Amino acid sequence: MTVKDFLENDYFMLLMLIKDDETKKYWELYIEKHPGDRANFEAAKVEFSNVKFNSERLSSDNRELLHQRIFENSNKVVRTHKLRKFYYVAAACALIFVFLGIYSTSEESEVQQIIVEKATTDTSIQLITKDKTFSLPNNEVLTVSETGITNAEGENLETNTENSFNTLKVPFGKRSELVLADGSKLWVNSGSTVRFPSKFNTDNRTIHVEGEIYIEVFKDKSKPFKVETSRFDVNVYGTTFDVKAYENSNDQRVVLVEGSVGVSTIDNMEADMVPNESLDISSSRLVKKNVDTEMYTSWKNGYLIFDDTPIESILLELSRYYNVSFSNVENDLKGESCTGKIYLSSNLEDVLETLSTLSNNTFKIQNNDTN
Repeated sequence: MTVKDFLENDYFMLLMLIKDDETKKYWELYIEKHPGDRANFEAAKVEFSNVKFNSERLSSDNRELLHQRIFENSNKVVRTHKLRKFYYVAAACALIFVFLGIYSTSEESEVQQIIVEKATTDTSIQLITKDKTFSLPNNEVLTVSETGITNAEGENLETNTENSFNTLKVPFGKRSELVLADGSKLWVNSGSTVRFPSKFNTDNRTIHVEGEIYIEVFKDKSKPFKVETSRFDVNVYGTTFDVKAYENSNDQRVVLVEGSVGVSTIDNMEADMVPNESLDISSSRLVKKNVDTEMYTSWKNGYLIFDDTPIESILLELSRYYNVSFSNVENDLKGESCTGKIYLSSNLEDVLETLSTLSNNTFKIQNNDTN
């Protein structure tokens, strides 16, 4: 393993932050079996320590605060369940590198408190068919077939009697999966709506999306597939791509993982795409570039990847994922950016504790009591 491999290894990061006996034993055995990796292992430990505290950039007060938070949160994690401990610490360690960019540009800065407003109502996922509305749990998996729409337990929610359209509404803070009648599979992100037919007609396959989906289209050259949004359409036969089209958002794009697609907008702009390309879409232009597609699709696997990304954008993603809002972000965090990976724990407090530990900010959760 290279130094970079060690620094990107979650279990190595667990060793560096917690240093529990089990993790120490694991790496002792690893080095015994791979003595050639010892030099890189030791070099990674040194680099981790240098990056972790970045002491030449921190004031003495901030450095002491960072040490204290890491110590307190590390002790807290040690007392938790073993599996939860691993993923929490993996998230914390990854965020050490995420927030390196903050410390590199914020000498002697004051600690900012960001208010996190948590919605008091917990809206469920809704499946709206021709005659009924179903409330569904988070991460529900729906399958459309000739017999109807079934849930993950195989229960039949709706029987297909005709070629009618259905609507899947996934609120902020929730996610879902949907297998369409042709076998195409969708991952539906928070705050998204998908309108889809019970059966596709004989000459085309069309769905309408508001929000964000990741889709693996079943190949059928005789029946083109189209994803419609309010500002653009994506035309495809069989491929894998991500569509982001939140209403009233300037951040609209298509990211192609496999295959080929054509994009056409309501402003009569067109573009063809090949794998590993993203297409940013605005009312005035289309901007295409080569990208690492995982940075745009990792949300479906439970983590986010950033590369010199403004923190405001990161908090926007988290606000959708957890159905919260962050106050005064533009003023408090203006000009700060991050690079790294954030694991999306099911517990918002875990993520915010990690952000607080490793950034020059604190987060205070309060309920949004607007009635």
